[in-house]
Amino acid sequence: MKILQVLNSPHWSGASHYCILLGQQLRGLGHEVLLLTEPGKALDRARLLGIHIDDTIRLNHRNPGLFVHSMKRFKTIYREFKPDIISAHINEGAWMAGLLARWFAPEATVVRVRTDIDPPKGHFINRFVHNRWTDHIIVSSFLHKHACQKLLDFPAEGIDVVYGPVDNDVFKPNPKSRAAIRREFEVDERTILIGMVARLDPVKGHEYALQAIKLLDRKQCNFKLVLLGYENERTFSWIKQLAAELGLKDLIACFGFRQDLPAVINAFDIGLVSSIGSEANCRVALEMMASGKPVVATTVGVIPEIIADGEDGFLVPPRDPVAMARAMTRLIQNPLLRNKMGLAAREKVGKNFNLDLFARQAEKAYQKAIARRAASRTNS
Repeated sequence: MKILQVLNSPHWSGASHYCILLGQQLRGLGHEVLLLTEPGKALDRARLLGIHIDDTIRLNHRNPGLFVHSMKRFKTIYREFKPDIISAHINEGAWMAGLLARWFAPEATVVRVRTDIDPPKGHFINRFVHNRWTDHIIVSSFLHKHACQKLLDFPAEGIDVVYGPVDNDVFKPNPKSRAAIRREFEVDERTILIGMVARLDPVKGHEYALQAIKLLDRKQCNFKLVLLGYENERTFSWIKQLAAELGLKDLIACFGFRQDLPAVINAFDIGLVSSIGSEANCRVALEMMASGKPVVATTVGVIPEIIADGEDGFLVPPRDPVAMARAMTRLIQNPLLRNKMGLAAREKVGKNFNLDLFARQAEKAYQKAIARRAASRTNS
């Protein structure tokens, strides 16, 4: 297949990661992939992976002149590349890609990939765009599939769930990495490290994580909360101040953004996701699970679809530090349970969220979309 991916975002986000990874894996299956994107981190990552790129479109703006230029570029690219699949990943690029495909690439199948957490808007225009200019939808959770069915009145058979994957060769148990990172963090093996990897944003619920840590019994064992991520709407100064107010100054460690995340995760004993929203893919939960770590996570987004409560982790309600502390206490007190859940998490991710399965499921969804498009044209 000749697959045209449209990602009109300069930022590195969950949707960008999904798109770039999809392009890389589809190339590995022998498909020809061209990515239309804008200058920024996503483009840089795609270039490093050797994905063919065209960065001449400009859709992430409100400039009418640039929209006209982008429409001309779409027309030219459609006619030169002759795609079998046109697949848009971000809202602003989806309507234009679909509309122009009907005019200038009538043989192509249009697939909308929705991997953001926000449900689709159910107004008339959005329903029209999806039902008239879109042949198929790929989503990253059943939660989002149900939303598309309900809000867009899109047929269930036209929506495929393809979960975001994790590289099990990169994220895996590694005793050497564990020992090295724990030496860097100046903690011994008797200290339970609870790891949280998340940008400093209100939606990530850091305050609830700290409140849960305050409820843990310090007399039973040594433990520490390790925080990694980058500053967004909140700062590390804010979180350190909050920790001091809660009397937790000596129980948290902030390390900011790290390039060696697989090694750092290996140093953890328990993974923690305290989000109050978002988590369309929850890549970090999968990375921790692939590394053999049990995860305590809130029931938001895709999380209940990837973690089985009591089997490979614990699920707790969002904004509930008491439930979060209770779940962490069970894992802190029982090393056999931590090990059992960690092994189960590693096995689940290896079987259900690996790169090869991701590529094959996406390929199958695209093939299904082409067949549905052909059938609809025959019946019309």
